[in-house]
Amino acid sequence: MQFKKFLATIFALVLIFGTLTPCLAAKNLSALGKVSTQKKYTMYLGTNDKDTQKREIPIKEIQEQMHEICMKHVDGYTLTVADGYFKDSNGKPYREIALVYVFIDTPLDSIQKVMDEALIKFNQSSILLEESTGKSIFYSGAK
Repeated sequence: MQFKKFLATIFALVLIFGTLTPCLAAKNLSALGKVSTQKKYTMYLGTNDKDTQKREIPIKEIQEQMHEICMKHVDGYTLTVADGYFKDSNGKPYREIALVYVFIDTPLDSIQKVMDEALIKFNQSSILLEESTGKSIFYSGAK
């Protein structure tokens, strides 16, 4: 009799799980709107001077100057301020505030112009740039 109860329980769970599975599955992005495939560039700009390894310009001022540079060359961006850490070639550790800029569906040559200006303006040895491809939508609410 125990075995029959066990089988009945398993059968009930299978029925319940089978019914709930479509509800539990994550919506596909296309269910929310028109999907487009776009390139995304993430640029990491350190704020320490390459020669002194110290921040010589206040963060807010760098942000304001970078805003002017970005808007001269690209249509838009998203900015995040992040803590960065690195070791120099001698192994000495440094903390550096990094400004992280995200550009979506922006021509690479436009981003290069931003980086060229930023390298000189903020005395940087390099700027990290990542490229990724993803799907996105501009969601404007349920229809």
